Amino acid sequence: MKKHLRSFFYALSPQGRRLFRRFVYFPLDTYLKLRGKNYYNGIELPLPGEIFTGGGDFLKNGLIFKKYFIKLGKLSKNNDVLDVGSGLGRMAIPLTDFINENNRYEGFDVVKTAVIDCQHRISSKFPNFSFHHASLENDLYTSSGKSAQGYSFPFEKNTFDFAWATSVFTHMDPDGVMNYLNEARRVIRPGGRFLATFFLMDHESKKCSLNSKYPFRYKINDTWYMSKKTKGANVAFDSQIILNWAKDAGWKNTSIYFGRWSGRPEETTDFQDIIVFH
Repeated sequence: MKKHLRSFFYALSPQGRRLFRRFVYFPLDTYLKLRGKNYYNGIELPLPGEIFTGGGDFLKNGLIFKKYFIKLGKLSKNNDVLDVGSGLGRMAIPLTDFINENNRYEGFDVVKTAVIDCQHRISSKFPNFSFHHASLENDLYTSSGKSAQGYSFPFEKNTFDFAWATSVFTHMDPDGVMNYLNEARRVIRPGGRFLATFFLMDHESKKCSLNSKYPFRYKINDTWYMSKKTKGANVAFDSQIILNWAKDAGWKNTSIYFGRWSGRPEETTDFQDIIVFH
């Protein structure tokens, strides 16, 4: 049943997916509106039907990654930070009570309505948090725009101390990922870090994922896809290839923290795999 529902969902247009989610969550959203919306640090949180990225609890996931940023990425209060794929502020909102007001948070996203929402919801209260729209094509989220392969992050060289891309490379093609690894290296200062999540294919995940809820059945060259129609739905990459791309981009070291998505038996950190580039 879940497999068929997922296929139906991916067959919809990007706008259709958001409308479908609003329809499904309408009763819950109505109840929450009547009960009173939730807030974090004075910021109104989006309703479940408004969220178009990822699953699980919006605030809880953001708070979990806040801990990862600090523990794994060595994020500190006086860092200037970049959020690649800022969405509705899942990662930004928990950082509003952490990043110093004299330091910068910059985020960009391909969904224009999400950027406008974050500007209204977050930037109006925290002026050091800025959000930008990147007009890029992605068959999961947008119907038009330029290719991520040629996109230049709209920031000068050596602008940030720390950056992240959570659930971004899991929806991009190889050329786009390679470009973003290069662009992140360009805008991050020497000694800075870049935390990104992936679906990584190694010997263990290839074996385990076939019987998991996340089987990547379609392989094109060295990239695995969950859907033939909507390739951006979920994308997996060979772990060694990612490390090779990172080296070519100028990253000196990488730390890998495997996720539980594939059903691998050893200890895991989060749902998706995490790589910290430094």
